[in-house]
Amino acid sequence: MKRVLDEWRNSLLDMGGRNRLLNFRHTRTSTLEVTSPGVGALLADLAKGWEFAPVLQADTEDDRAAAADRRTRPGLVTQKTTQASLESALYQLRQKSGQMYNDYGLWVLWLGVGMLDWCEAEAHESSAAPLVLVPVELRRDSHRRYRLHPADDQERIHNPALAVKLERLGIDWSPVTGTDVADLPAVLSAARSVAGGLKGWSVREQVVLGLFASHREAMYQDLQQNEDQILAHPLVRAAALGPDAGLPDDLIGFEPPDLDLIDEIQLPEKTPLVLDADASQRQCIAAVLDNRSFVMSGPPGTGKSQTITNMIASLMHAGRSVLFVSEKAAALDVVRNRLRNVGLGDFVMALHSGDTSKKAVATELARVLTTEARVTGAATHELERARKLREELSAYAAAMNQVREPLQRTLHDVLGRLVLLEQTGTPSLSLTAENAKAIRALSAGGLLELAAASHAVSRAWRPAAEGEAFPWRGLVGTDAHQVVSEAADALDALLTVTGRRPFTATQGEPRSVREVQQLVRTLEAGLPPEAAPADGTLPDDVSAQLAHARRPLRHAQTRRRRGRFRPV
Repeated sequence: MKRVLDEWRNSLLDMGGRNRLLNFRHTRTSTLEVTSPGVGALLADLAKGWEFAPVLQADTEDDRAAAADRRTRPGLVTQKTTQASLESALYQLRQKSGQMYNDYGLWVLWLGVGMLDWCEAEAHESSAAPLVLVPVELRRDSHRRYRLHPADDQERIHNPALAVKLERLGIDWSPVTGTDVADLPAVLSAARSVAGGLKGWSVREQVVLGLFASHREAMYQDLQQNEDQILAHPLVRAAALGPDAGLPDDLIGFEPPDLDLIDEIQLPEKTPLVLDADASQRQCIAAVLDNRSFVMSGPPGTGKSQTITNMIASLMHAGRSVLFVSEKAAALDVVRNRLRNVGLGDFVMALHSGDTSKKAVATELARVLTTEARVTGAATHELERARKLREELSAYAAAMNQVREPLQRTLHDVLGRLVLLEQTGTPSLSLTAENAKAIRALSAGGLLELAAASHAVSRAWRPAAEGEAFPWRGLVGTDAHQVVSEAADALDALLTVTGRRPFTATQGEPRSVREVQQLVRTLEAGLPPEAAPADGTLPDDVSAQLAHARRPLRHAQTRRRRGRFRPV
């Protein structure tokens, strides 16, 4: 367990050359060195705010004289040689520091005051590390000029990474860290005393402005100072060792309350909820009130912040203290605002970002301790009425979703189906007493049979509605195709014999068996004079073809008389 904790601590730190707190190097857009005024004057007037002196080009003799006179001008002078590069660096520093503060609540814009030049044993080159970090911020005035101000509610600190690094090197740095960080001359003197006994080490009065992230070192020291308490915590052991932690099974593992029984396990009228909560959210609240440890997961918009607010309020009602932590400051602000909106703002203290200064904490404590908290709640009769309403609503929901005989469907499903039928324009049918009795006894199987029969009737609806005018009335199955095929063959034979189309330009195609019969009689009686014999009889080949054409027609009439054709 101790080995795992050491790995956690070491993973927080970067003790290599990329850490700007240990190996400071200028970059093009994220660092500035203040060359004028000196350290003492700069810090003495920092509360008033410092402007940045404009950069003067030394292209002419007059410009060189003006550039040499820059130290007498009011404002901070940096190492930048052009006004554009200075403006770009100030813009980047302001934007990045503001974004880091808004996203994570971390202040990263500092003045590094005093510089320690140090090197490890057998190192070929030395590194530079700032001794003291002074929190500052960049503001823009009405003329869009940058001004340097001390950061509100932030405090000076010793370089935490330097203390950790020198401890690992076996160097006693406590004379420096034990000195008041506000007394800069004393800090510099103590640092020179330690550096004087080390070869190649020295201290310079240098001031740099840059982005320094020091929160990881603070976490490292916290894990180090509270090691025994951390090692003894069962949750830490479970996270570090997993199944090898040797913890009781019921300490971590548990079964959450059943969603359908949540009202019985956690009576809503006796649960101190401050916001709405569904069954799955109340599962989490019941688990936290039962002192369970768990992971709550869900996609965005599913009410995690709302559930956290309810859990905090429920634990407060139970007399518990709650520490809510988050990587993003925005998540903290959302929950804090929700608690304030329900009247619990006086019980909330923010411990991140600008609210961590001693003055801010003391002021907030004084306000809360002198504020009278008025406790209000629902009367007994209101709780009783809420209970009855809940039971009625639960009973209604259960009845709507109960599978009922004989259809084996819920009332919710049936009503939904009726709505769909109404939306599609299905005509309503009046029910006789006999039909109503039959419907009440309708089973799921009978409903399927009715649906199949209705589907079959829907296929025959057009011939039933159009009657004799329907072109294919009386034809069904493979017999219909056979009759049509025979009729087509006979018609082709007629065309071959007569040598012309049997229909005039003004006469349409036959559309029924009756019209075909009439057409055959017309052909028999109306052949051209040159084709008709003197005795009035038809030629043998024409008679044969007409007989062939009559066969499918007679066949169709016979089947129709016998009832073997049915509408489709």
